[in-house]
Amino acid sequence: MNQPLRRPGRPHLTVVGGSRMPPPRDAATDWRRVARAVIACTYELAQHLVEHRWSRVDEAMRERRELLAGFERLPLDTEGRSCLRALTQAADESECALAAMMGARRQQQ
Repeated sequence: MNQPLRRPGRPHLTVVGGSRMPPPRDAATDWRRVARAVIACTYELAQHLVEHRWSRVDEAMRERRELLAGFERLPLDTEGRSCLRALTQAADESECALAAMMGARRQQQ
């Protein structure tokens, strides 16, 4: 039996198609991914509050604001703008509630 001739060294690859450009991205997928990250960050913030990890509360709020700022810079359709508006309003309301809670907590001490 004959075996194929093997050449020493690295194997040679042949490019059959492609480009150096990244594949096109779906804008709706991008904003949905960021929205999920904002919601996850809000959940993490709630966990810190429940477990009385006060030092992490500020960090989680800052991270959520950064995510929302990134969300604003994305190209958004009507649904994306509506989602951004709702998440921003919810973040504002929770931060007001946290500020009131922390103020009441400081007064008790």
